[in-house]
Amino acid sequence: MGMSSFLLFKRGESIPANDLLRDLNKICIEENLFFDNDEETYDRDGTLKYTRVYISDIPFRENYSRTICFSLYDEPYEYQLVSFKWDDTNNEYFKAVVSDDFDDNEDLLLRFSHAILKIYPAAKIWVEEEWFYTLEDLDKITSMPYQSDWCYKNSRGKDFKRG
Repeated sequence: MGMSSFLLFKRGESIPANDLLRDLNKICIEENLFFDNDEETYDRDGTLKYTRVYISDIPFRENYSRTICFSLYDEPYEYQLVSFKWDDTNNEYFKAVVSDDFDDNEDLLLRFSHAILKIYPAAKIWVEEEWFYTLEDLDKITSMPYQSDWCYKNSRGKDFKRG
């Protein structure tokens, strides 16, 4: 489908990129996922501002089709603020972690997103639709039989069926 996912924090409330990177690596260890990162960019003070992260549930050399690539940003970062007309809070959000296309890896995205929100319960996952996923939403989704289209349906909407 060619969609991306986003880990959003309210503007000004994001986690430093170095801490996010450490926690993403920790998630991969705890979830038995493979992890790598590259393309690190630092500011003049030595603060990590950007890096690419790769996760997979099988070794990278065996099959790249199970890899999801993420860009990780440190706030502030140009072009990473977003707001939504459909969001009644009128908040601005910082896109701290942005996935590339995750098509055919929705299960891996769910597993990873749920683990991230367990660490950062105030954050939200946005998948280019007119809703967010919160920790409560992903708790509900993961408690039901797996549905591969979980991220294309509003978990609070009538089209989301319990298994």
